[in-house]
Amino acid sequence: MINVKIYESVVNEDIKSEIKEADWCTDLIQYTTSKCKIDGLIASAFLFCPQIIQVNDYVFIKKFWNCSVESSEEQVCRLEKQYEYNKKSIEMSVNTWSIGDFFVGDSDELMDNEKVIQQFGEAIAYFWRCRVKELFPEKKIVVELGNNLMGEFGLCVTMYQAE
Repeated sequence: MINVKIYESVVNEDIKSEIKEADWCTDLIQYTTSKCKIDGLIASAFLFCPQIIQVNDYVFIKKFWNCSVESSEEQVCRLEKQYEYNKKSIEMSVNTWSIGDFFVGDSDELMDNEKVIQQFGEAIAYFWRCRVKELFPEKKIVVELGNNLMGEFGLCVTMYQAE
């Protein structure tokens, strides 16, 4: 007797029903490859597997680290004073990002669809977890979703080291 197992994607294939323009295609892969050109898919890989910067023992998403390598030490000192050396708060202050801010200027109705926003957030969190686990297997880095974190609006993704 054959033993067959299907391991589900991080993205629920039923989300396709929330995307009106995807009715014609058989699955999300077909939709993706018809909607996005190869350059967009490469850029998506960069989003889902971002550059990470480590400054001393702090770990940040490089995109959110708004200073040069040369001024990183000074910036960390400012953050340590501001957040009273609380590593979680320091990392969250840099690594928290509103999911909606990834799409600033996008007026597509999908941006108002909570299921789609949640699915995107879950995908980002999944891949960021994989990324930091690969880079820092010895660290306990948490990537999570939450609402209105660190002054951001709506569903947010954040990353920090567990104490």
